Amino acid sequence: MKRIFGFGLILLVASVFIVGCATFGVLRPIKAEDVTIETLTKNWTNYSVYMTGLDMGEPTGIMFDPKADDKALTGDSDRWYKVESEESLSKMVGWMKFNKLYYPFLWAMVGSDGQLYGYIYTGSKRVSMKLVEDKTMLVYGVPATLRGEGGYGMFSRD
Repeated sequence: MKRIFGFGLILLVASVFIVGCATFGVLRPIKAEDVTIETLTKNWTNYSVYMTGLDMGEPTGIMFDPKADDKALTGDSDRWYKVESEESLSKMVGWMKFNKLYYPFLWAMVGSDGQLYGYIYTGSKRVSMKLVEDKTMLVYGVPATLRGEGGYGMFSRD
């Protein structure tokens, strides 16, 4: 009797874990010859572009949602702002490249179904994604600042 109960409990926990994880997205590295931050910036009008961070001078993430697909990216609460100009986007990318402690990387944002939802350029390792509707991925967990411990951020003591 105890074995059957134990097996049933393990099966229930495993089922909940598998179903729960099936709605999350993942970040995948991009080959430099496929897509770069420079090509995304140059072709920025093909995307809905959003940034998060303290302000334009201290962005922590830039999200590129392709306009030509039937999927959508959305940010958590009021922390993602629409980028309105190529000049602003170029400045934000420049500031992010300047950060020596949290150098940014370009990631593909892929759903649990293996489909590409968009791209994120960030130096944060705390990016989480979850499908909230049929074709909508919620992006959350990107911190408002990457200043790090001690408040030095991109201005190190060396």
